[in-house]
Amino acid sequence: MAEERKVVSRETQAKHWDASDQSLLSATLMATPTQRIAWLEETLQLAYASGALKPRRILTQEEWDAMGSSSL
Repeated sequence: MAEERKVVSRETQAKHWDASDQSLLSATLMATPTQRIAWLEETLQLAYASGALKPRRILTQEEWDAMGSSSL
């Protein structure tokens, strides 16, 4: 059986660090990949709707091919 280790930190958190910050951090670290993708999709929709991101245009096959053919 693995022995339990107690982690003790002597560092103190900044004065603005509170329970809601800890809850957000815990929720973020515990999010499943599906939840993270959903969050990313919502964030991108908001960014496009607000104008923070501009929609990209689709590359033609010729443009795509030109990007891949580089002389090293």
